[in-house]
Amino acid sequence: MKKLILLCLALIFATPSFALVDKKIDTPANRAILTKVEKAYNKMKTLQAKFAQFNSKMKDELHTGTIYISKPGQMRLVYEKGSPLEFVATKGAFIYHDKDLEEVNYFDLNSTPVEWILREKLLFDDPGFVVTDVQDVLDEYFITAHKKGAKELGELTLVIDKDEMTLKQWDVLDVQGIKSTVSLFDIKQNIPVDKKIFMFQNPYKD
Repeated sequence: MKKLILLCLALIFATPSFALVDKKIDTPANRAILTKVEKAYNKMKTLQAKFAQFNSKMKDELHTGTIYISKPGQMRLVYEKGSPLEFVATKGAFIYHDKDLEEVNYFDLNSTPVEWILREKLLFDDPGFVVTDVQDVLDEYFITAHKKGAKELGELTLVIDKDEMTLKQWDVLDVQGIKSTVSLFDIKQNIPVDKKIFMFQNPYKD
């Protein structure tokens, strides 16, 4: 069960902390894009946004909700439309809660993909990832990467809004060709976020 949950986390949350740029795309122009994205991301301390999640295998299902982030190490993902799921990162733990199953699973935050987006600083010279493509298309940057030595977790593409220099979407393409997309909108950065949002108490324990 926990292996399945970790795979789901990889597909949903595999976001920005990669680099070791592939030699084929290691150009001054691409390096400039990566540096620009890195600097913009590191200015973000808190984030609140609406999200929409789509999976190509389940074409009729669109999940929406609100995501809250406070770096370093805190996050809450709240699904709407009666979804029983919630994800919370707090105090070095990542918590997966399924209300229908009345089940709570705890993971070491550092062992999950979520840790990447909750770091204080994003560094593109991180040796844990390989950037395989960088594209400058109209008003967006596309940065594609995979985890070094773990291609089975899929290939990740970040979509960055060039005007606002914010993360607006990420796509994960797994080894079976299934694509998972998470789009962010109504993005608010560096606003006060109530610390109580990141509190979690297991409802099934006395």
